[in-house]
Amino acid sequence: MIRSKVSSLLLSLPKFNMVGFSIAEKSAANYRLLTSKGVTVRKTTDVLVGTFCAEQGFGIVHNDSDFDLMAKHIGLETL
Repeated sequence: MIRSKVSSLLLSLPKFNMVGFSIAEKSAANYRLLTSKGVTVRKTTDVLVGTFCAEQGFGIVHNDSDFDLMAKHIGLETL
């Protein structure tokens, strides 16, 4: 019962196509920027997600220190 409600709530949220060419290109640029600033992001996926959120003006709720490290450099709002 609870699983069904949770699934229903999650499925009602907006959905986005995250990674097209422009986000992939911007993510690569952000990765280079971050490494030039001495910021090491452990997962490529984190750079993609962070870039997508920053470009769309979305804040991100997370439990991953990579997002905190990249936030000020790429304009990502962390919550």
